[in-house]
Amino acid sequence: MKIKNKIILIVFLVFAVGYFLGYQNGYFGNQIQELKNEIKKEENSVKDNSQNKKTASEKKYEVLRVIDGDTFEINFDGQKKSVRLLGVNTPEKKNPFRPQECFGEEASKKAKEILTGQKVKIEFDESQSKFDKFGRILAYVYLEDGEDFGKKMIQDGYAYEYTYHGREYKHQKEYKEAEKFARENKLGLWADSACDGKKFK
Repeated sequence: MKIKNKIILIVFLVFAVGYFLGYQNGYFGNQIQELKNEIKKEENSVKDNSQNKKTASEKKYEVLRVIDGDTFEINFDGQKKSVRLLGVNTPEKKNPFRPQECFGEEASKKAKEILTGQKVKIEFDESQSKFDKFGRILAYVYLEDGEDFGKKMIQDGYAYEYTYHGREYKHQKEYKEAEKFARENKLGLWADSACDGKKFK
């Protein structure tokens, strides 16, 4: 009787272990596989987004026309679009809507000298709008060699750093430092013989 009971107990244990292992490999195995699939899908999604961002940031746009020191037109995916530099303001050149400001013509001429025939990269800033009230693209602009065009205009004394309605932006600190450099070295519009930093003169 005791031997028979032992055999029954062993058979029961073997059955229970076999059932548990089968359940684990079946149910839990499926759960683990589903989890692996979700992780792989998430990794692919992150990879795709990263690739899209890289493609977007590396895309170059042909400059069609320079309007003034801080505004120009590009071929934006087959459409002519105006771009307004973010964080930058140049003096106004002569136009029917605003009075001419000191160094406006020089700033416009410098922008044409740099941008004509160029293909540029643009970068949006999440802290700012992508378009201004005139429908112009608001962005940082990089030349083919990677140089920040807006910063160059400020640092060489052709533009002012510009913070719109007190809204901080990504390159605000370096643009302010670029203006400080131009001002201290009396470059461009900061020269005593030019404007001494004044917009109207």
